Amino acid sequence: MSQRKARMERKALQADKPAAHVRGRLIGLAIVVALAITALIGGVVIAHGRKAPAQATPALQRGPDGLSITGSDPVTGRRVSLASYAGKPIVLNVWGSWCPGCNQEAADLARFAAGHPEAQVIGIDLNDSKSGARSFYQRWGWHHPSIYDPNGDISSRLGLQGTPTTFFLDRRHRIVSQVVGATNLAGFEQGLKTAVAKA
Repeated sequence: MSQRKARMERKALQADKPAAHVRGRLIGLAIVVALAITALIGGVVIAHGRKAPAQATPALQRGPDGLSITGSDPVTGRRVSLASYAGKPIVLNVWGSWCPGCNQEAADLARFAAGHPEAQVIGIDLNDSKSGARSFYQRWGWHHPSIYDPNGDISSRLGLQGTPTTFFLDRRHRIVSQVVGATNLAGFEQGLKTAVAKA
């Protein structure tokens, strides 16, 4: 190889070095930014997980005759109607298999439903798929009925403020109190106590 050709190749290699250096710095910066975002998201999730369970609060009355909701169960396909449980307080839980808070409170809601046969738990399955609902029921051991609300029409009529939300209805199926956000067994029991007291 001639000396001239060798000099030209050395110059070409030196010209590439700054570009490679810049690329290396950009990759390093991208990794640092990605780690920072991951840490931030992790912090938000941990903070959310440590938040105290939501508690029941009074709710506005939505009609003197109480609620009348009917629909089909996303798991069984059977017709579900609040009217079928006349004279019984109802715990109406708006949920979705995609919802982190719904998963957080699901085991406690199953325990509550099993331990309180004097009340009827009914779910409103919001913006979900039927396969997602079936998996959710299996994962958490749910046995109470739900009403499928794929487009959010029922939830919208209830004035939903967030998911999950649990409405506590007295024996005449009037909304007495509600819990917006994930709660626990004590929260469900407090809401039912309020609903029974108003009967």
